[in-house]
Amino acid sequence: MAKTKNKTPDVKTVLSALFASRDLSVVFFVMAILAIIIVPLPSSLLDLLLAVVISMSVLILLISLYIPKPTDLTTFPTLLLIITLFRLSLNIATTRMILSHGNEGPDAVSDIISSFGNFVVGGNYVIGVIVFVILVLINFMVITKGSGRVAEVAARFTLDAMPGKQMAIDADLNSGLIDEKEAKTRRAEILQHANFYGAMDGSSKFIKGDAVAGIIITLINIIGGFLIGVVQFDLDVSASAQTYTILTIGDGLVSQIPALIISTATGIMITRGSNDDDANFAEGSINQLMGNARILLIVGFIMIMFAAVPGLPTLSMGFVGIIFVALGYALYKYERGELVLTSAPSVAKKGASPASGAAAASADGTPAAPRRKTNEEIAKEEEAALEDILKIEMLELTLGYQLIRLADSSQGGDLLERIRSMRRKIASDFGFLMPQVRIRDNLHLKPNQYEILLKGVNIGDGLIQPDRFLAMDSGMAISEIEGEPTKEPAFGLDAYWIAPDLKEDAIINGYTVVDPATVISTHMSELVKKYAEELLTRQETQALIEKIKNDYPVVVDDLLKVANIGLIQRVFKALLHERIPLKDMITILETMADVAEYTKSVDIITEHVRAKLSRIITQLYTGPDGIIRLLTFDTMSEQKMLEKSQERDGVKQLLLNVGEINGLIQATSAKATELLQKGVSPIIIIVDPKLRRPLAEIYERFSLDIVTLSHAEIDSNAKFEVLGSITLENK
Repeated sequence: MAKTKNKTPDVKTVLSALFASRDLSVVFFVMAILAIIIVPLPSSLLDLLLAVVISMSVLILLISLYIPKPTDLTTFPTLLLIITLFRLSLNIATTRMILSHGNEGPDAVSDIISSFGNFVVGGNYVIGVIVFVILVLINFMVITKGSGRVAEVAARFTLDAMPGKQMAIDADLNSGLIDEKEAKTRRAEILQHANFYGAMDGSSKFIKGDAVAGIIITLINIIGGFLIGVVQFDLDVSASAQTYTILTIGDGLVSQIPALIISTATGIMITRGSNDDDANFAEGSINQLMGNARILLIVGFIMIMFAAVPGLPTLSMGFVGIIFVALGYALYKYERGELVLTSAPSVAKKGASPASGAAAASADGTPAAPRRKTNEEIAKEEEAALEDILKIEMLELTLGYQLIRLADSSQGGDLLERIRSMRRKIASDFGFLMPQVRIRDNLHLKPNQYEILLKGVNIGDGLIQPDRFLAMDSGMAISEIEGEPTKEPAFGLDAYWIAPDLKEDAIINGYTVVDPATVISTHMSELVKKYAEELLTRQETQALIEKIKNDYPVVVDDLLKVANIGLIQRVFKALLHERIPLKDMITILETMADVAEYTKSVDIITEHVRAKLSRIITQLYTGPDGIIRLLTFDTMSEQKMLEKSQERDGVKQLLLNVGEINGLIQATSAKATELLQKGVSPIIIIVDPKLRRPLAEIYERFSLDIVTLSHAEIDSNAKFEVLGSITLENK
């Protein structure tokens, strides 16, 4: 007995198996629809399926009322198709039953059909025809036609608005209002809306066709049944008309009522909007209709006045008026706090607990005990805190407590807007989007101190006087100014912190005056330019490539055949290291694709790319007068360095001893100092392409602010002026 008991599956096991195979139930349902069309059904099974159709239509109607947003039910258009097909298949089955067994009486066909034919229309086929025609007209002319038009317009407007919405998302992303994850989510929502309303536009045609098919099927049943009854079964004309008309009208009602419900649900789905303040359409409707006590009271008094008019129904109108007055008065009391609904949690604001916070109280006025967090909730909070600690932010700006108001727009602070503008400027100048800047307070800093962090490491800081302005000598100052001496943090220039009332005097005296937020954003901007290569992660490189691929797929495909993302990133970083922008991405990628076919050396590829970017590089260092001013090495010195250069692993290296390097640094420093005293900046040296990279590395190693260019990087149409030559002593 025990063995037999173990073999018998219990209810839990069966239910688990059914829920685990939910997808198969949909497949079975669709196949059953096709079977209904072909296989004749018994009367009992037909009743069951008709009941299923009615229940499913009611289910869909309730879902349309309670779902928060129409796009939350993305399967709705497909559901309409399946339900419509199911209903039409049952129409075929009922038609077969009516024409085959109608002569045996209504009970031989279907209990549901005969009930609708007798109970709903009172057994009078004339009344049945009229009711059926009215239902069809309501469904076809009003609901279905209106829903189809709304779906068509919604689909067209959604598609037309997509480019603008995409641009708005890109603008918010560029300005730092949202991150990349949020941008992807919004783009997915836009695409989902477009697909949903496009599908709804198509599915509305199914409903329209279903309504037309219902009319045709009804006419066929009446005419065909009448002829079959008279010709085949020898029924008299009156009995045949009575029997088949009642059955047909009953069948039509059983079909049209679910169709009407489905059409109503469709109309609700495509005509409603989504409101984040309301959980669903039903709640939102009540909140909006019953949200004003004054309006309810006015409606109630108007109905009472109508009830008092002689000739109008006093009882019904007066009763409705009293109800509205009572509702308005109750709502008025509730808004004033004089009416407490202790057992109505739905009155509470969405997302708020009925008894949240320290002010929560029980019904008798005593403070309620705070709810203890479960171990699971505590564990989740700890996990979230640890994840926040371990998360590495690319860029952070931490502020002392006196500087927090600079980032608070409610207190007039515009630091956030300055940083957004800086991100846009960096994107325009360098051709890539810098990561978002996380701004937070730091109690460990001095009250007026800020700190800029890159991957959690300090790369710059400064002290700010939030109530003062920073005045810097622009080189045209005509007099001293009263203020606290300091150093401008971005460039290390001498400056003064001045009172706000001295701002105008400082500007008149030739000083450049900036506010505290500008000081911080300028400092961050310079640090971002300095460390731009570190900000360009492999993930960001991938994103840049994907954006280019949308417009130039052939270029990207050719490049990815010979270079991986890692190699592309290293070339980008090498360009950014020397402040070469990535704006002309097409030229960069095409050159990389050409060179990477025969070498994977980052240095060689970078030099070729720089040569192709000659116009951009020349423009970077051209003065306001259109002339680029250069230094050169004399012929003997340059030839000597070329002789000292050797190729290792395909890369030119300059092999100088310590004395030669010192001589190079001293000679270059002396000439650079001479030009700086004359107001020339930046100092640019033009050399042979074989010497450019090795010399740039040497100057960088000894912290010389020298721009090293090769002859290939100067545009052939550029105007240039040689300001002198550097001579290296022979040792």
